[in-house]
Amino acid sequence: MGRRTSSVKAFVDWRERLRRYESSGLSIDAFCRQEEVSRTQFAQWLRALQEASGGEASRSPARPAFVPVTVKASFIEILLPGGGLVRLSAGIDRTLLLDVIRSVSTVLEESRS
Repeated sequence: MGRRTSSVKAFVDWRERLRRYESSGLSIDAFCRQEEVSRTQFAQWLRALQEASGGEASRSPARPAFVPVTVKASFIEILLPGGGLVRLSAGIDRTLLLDVIRSVSTVLEESRS
């Protein structure tokens, strides 16, 4: 999509619109309805602005791609084929957990033979 001098305003407007989308928390469809623009227009401008910025994603560089996640659970469940369930304390030692997984895998393999 080439930008003519007359479309500089559209370029600036869409750049701002995409920034609003990023901070809106809305799905693309919901945001497009709110802004009264088509999903096709949204996709075209997103692609054009990414190309104009050297192919970078439109998200702000200050926003990390990955964020740390903490899972708070009291137990870990391993669902076995056939409906069996192994439930362990979430505080289980990593080495012991790996041993349990290996043991369960071995038992399952032997039962298939």
